Amino acid sequence: MSGLALVAGIMAGVTLSGLLACTIVDEELKIWPTPGKGSWQRRIFWTLFRTLNVATLALAFLDWQPWEGFSLERGLGATLSIASFALYGWACYALGRRNLYCGRAGLVTGGIYSWTRNPQYAAAIPAYLGLAVASNSIAVFAIALLLTLSFVLMAVAEEHWLEAAYGADYRRYRREVARFYNWRHALAVLKEEAMPAKENSEEARL
Repeated sequence: MSGLALVAGIMAGVTLSGLLACTIVDEELKIWPTPGKGSWQRRIFWTLFRTLNVATLALAFLDWQPWEGFSLERGLGATLSIASFALYGWACYALGRRNLYCGRAGLVTGGIYSWTRNPQYAAAIPAYLGLAVASNSIAVFAIALLLTLSFVLMAVAEEHWLEAAYGADYRRYRREVARFYNWRHALAVLKEEAMPAKENSEEARL
């Protein structure tokens, strides 16, 4: 059964990544975002994407290696996975049901979307990679890498669509916020938080 999940995941991941790459080069393919209900692109995309996700989760369950004794790496992987899946849910909620899967209910730029333009993908990537580390399975890690590649390509493919949908507002947003991980913003916030603590410590010494 694990072999079947591995083969299905690899085939779906390689095919999906190839089609997404072709879409980035030639927007007329439109494998993602899909043209709409009933289109062949929609049927193919969701079949491949769901197969890849299900295969990753199934393989993690089927090929889970025995956890004997304390393992810092696997513990951190499991923690990262759980936290990231929770963050993914939060990102979906913040985007709104009508905006999910490339809906056009308005450009969301506040909250978690002020940190990253793609919080769902930015959360899903460490969620699956953390799951691979926790499972201690090379097969799961290989499928998770294909899924990571698909998320990256999906984010890039969406940008032309978003610019066409929201114009100057999206171009401004794209300049200000990182595609995935806004390290500069995070460091700036940490620095601002650290300053009062440092000042209080200096005042206490005086």
